[in-house]
Amino acid sequence: MAEFLGRNWSKTDLVSRVGDPRQIAGAIPFVLTDGKAEGVKAVKVDTGGGLEFTLLPGRGMDIAGASFRGRALSFLSATGITSPAYYEEPGLGFLRGFYAGLLTTCGITNMGAPSVDQGQAFGIHGRVANAGAEDLAIEHRWEGDEYLISVKGVVREAMAMFENLTLTRHVETRLGARGFSLHDVVENRGFREEPLLMLYHFNFGFPLLGPGARVVGPIADTVARDDQARRDRGVEEALEYPEPQPDYAEKVFFHALRGDARGRTFVALLNRDLGDGTPLGVVLRFDLGQLPTLTQWKMPCQGFYVLGLEPGTAPPLGRGPLREQGRMPTLAAQASYPMHIEFEVLDTLEAMDQVEEEAARLAGS
Repeated sequence: MAEFLGRNWSKTDLVSRVGDPRQIAGAIPFVLTDGKAEGVKAVKVDTGGGLEFTLLPGRGMDIAGASFRGRALSFLSATGITSPAYYEEPGLGFLRGFYAGLLTTCGITNMGAPSVDQGQAFGIHGRVANAGAEDLAIEHRWEGDEYLISVKGVVREAMAMFENLTLTRHVETRLGARGFSLHDVVENRGFREEPLLMLYHFNFGFPLLGPGARVVGPIADTVARDDQARRDRGVEEALEYPEPQPDYAEKVFFHALRGDARGRTFVALLNRDLGDGTPLGVVLRFDLGQLPTLTQWKMPCQGFYVLGLEPGTAPPLGRGPLREQGRMPTLAAQASYPMHIEFEVLDTLEAMDQVEEEAARLAGS
């Protein structure tokens, strides 16, 4: 049964009331036409359950703005959505088009800090977020009494005579949903082993993010990236968020998570009161066998007030340091690698209590 407007509906109940189910939920493609976003393909998804988000097939199948019942979940930077035509790879050039949004994907063969690997210079966070998707498919279908909405696309990362990889992304949700599933498959279509450096850079902002918001998960250990992150009780206060701070210097932490018997784990951002009594939170669920690391990017700066929660195949140190430390994950020739993330919005204190209890139980296991 489809949960909608506070009750469960059968397919017959619903189709008796609408000519086209897109009247109450669906995915609509469009093209941005203004400024530096001109020409970027997008898809607006509305679940009918309060969750709306915009996929960007023109930008790596990433997710730009996202909201729940009119309240923003994601952080949007001052760059605006930027066409890949403006992409700058060297050094920190990536940041000139880093709109952030709910999700910026970093990869496929590079992510993290700028570095030099085997004599080749790499910029920050890789190229995949600035690649357009092909074979775009939008599907609306009934499975029994469930109305499902899915968007699928394929992104290439290839260089003549060098790497040849693809990322196939499938985002699916349903009528009445408070979340979505993201299923990725990276395929090495070449004939040599390649680095597999994927980072799911989820970015949360105001009003979800604010004083009182806390990061929650089955955290076994937390390590600061550097001295900057250790300063001013950085590790001790890593999971808490203050008001916007002038000239705040970013802090990055690496969390070791515990999982259940199947290796499933999660991280959540919970805000029990947005300031008007409204609770709002989000949960990311993923598999430690696929995404063994979690990075937290803490940046409560005036004008750039954001929290990043980032599951990945490795910590975002850059290709060079990862290879030097023997921590570079790779993908064999003609092999594929799946990654799955479940995203869910929480809007009750009872749901947040359950997440807190689950985190405590797993952390103590």
